[in-house]
Amino acid sequence: MTRDGSQQHGPGLSPGDGDHATDVVEQGGRHFPLLNWRPPQSAAILLAVGLVIGLAAGYAAGHQQAPRNASPPAASPGSASPVPTPSLATGTAVPFAGGPALTQATGTCSSQSGQELQLGVQVTNGSTAQIELGLVHAVLPLGGLRVISQQWAPCGAHNAGQVPAVLGPGNSTWFSLTFQVLVKCPGPLPVQFTVDYTTAGESAAVNLPGFSDLSQVPYTGCAGG
Repeated sequence: MTRDGSQQHGPGLSPGDGDHATDVVEQGGRHFPLLNWRPPQSAAILLAVGLVIGLAAGYAAGHQQAPRNASPPAASPGSASPVPTPSLATGTAVPFAGGPALTQATGTCSSQSGQELQLGVQVTNGSTAQIELGLVHAVLPLGGLRVISQQWAPCGAHNAGQVPAVLGPGNSTWFSLTFQVLVKCPGPLPVQFTVDYTTAGESAAVNLPGFSDLSQVPYTGCAGG
């Protein structure tokens, strides 16, 4: 600035040249150039992109690192807990699992006397408890026979009586029923049985297959007889 108050510009600079070069600050009669530098636009963009990438990498690393002392997540109220598979120790006795205690074995028998035919079946106590045997009922889907008597004994036994027998676990016994034959040849007739018994103070009954038909049972005057 001159003595008369007018502003003096540096040599070769016009008033409008300060936007592209430097500004001049005058203080106490001394001139201080003030730099007006701005970073290029491309450098600013690269700086911003680098900052964003750094923040994203730090966030991902923090989420991927599992805590050292993390406890397993608690099960939600509606989720089902895994059910452990039961196992049996060696030597553990397996109790009878709800099926019939009395089962039909492979043995069968027959005996004919005139028009009377005696049919018998072997049965086994498949439970772990003693059972008391009761009455035997014949099931005749096609008829043709009529029950005369029954006994807890194999075919051909006499005076065996009808008193219920006691059968221990794993043991087998026989029952036989005597029928009056109402047809000429009983060959195609099926004969099934229902047996009453008691175990552990509870009464029960079991259906046994008996004979699918009597074609293999000898009977006089008929095929196979």
